[in-house]
Amino acid sequence: MPGHVSTIIGSKPYNFIAEKYNIPCVIAGFEPVDILEAIYLLIKKVIAGEGKVIIQYKRVVREEGNKIALETMNEIFDTVDSEWRGIGIIEKSGLKIKKEFKEFDAEEKFKIELKETKEPEGCICGEILKGKKKPIDCKLFASFCNPENPIGPCMVSSEGTCAAYYRYER
Repeated sequence: MPGHVSTIIGSKPYNFIAEKYNIPCVIAGFEPVDILEAIYLLIKKVIAGEGKVIIQYKRVVREEGNKIALETMNEIFDTVDSEWRGIGIIEKSGLKIKKEFKEFDAEEKFKIELKETKEPEGCICGEILKGKKKPIDCKLFASFCNPENPIGPCMVSSEGTCAAYYRYER
């Protein structure tokens, strides 16, 4: 599970994955030892058949999250349905600035018209994000699509799946 996000929201929002689907989850840090420990913790839970949310990244993540940050977010933002590249619309997964703060809303101030986004030709990032394919299955991977020339969202972030594969798998 995402370490940075979890420093704000905590571990509770992931409980449904463990409870409803009996899938173990580990909120991990980003250092190699964090990732190795997270894999170890996941393997232990898979072998035991236990769906549970574990916080490996205890030095910054708390079960309840960062209460001050959450209160501030709830004061300023409304939760809305949001479209995610490669996945589609996920209910209540986005944030929009509340009307009382519209003077700070770039969409209001600049009348931005968002265009529909589509995956670039040949990019399979959506399938990678869903766990259906691996970066090495993509015809663009490491040739046309690389960290210096990212084509899809999985390569854009240095923490993205394709960027990690590019750096460590090769």
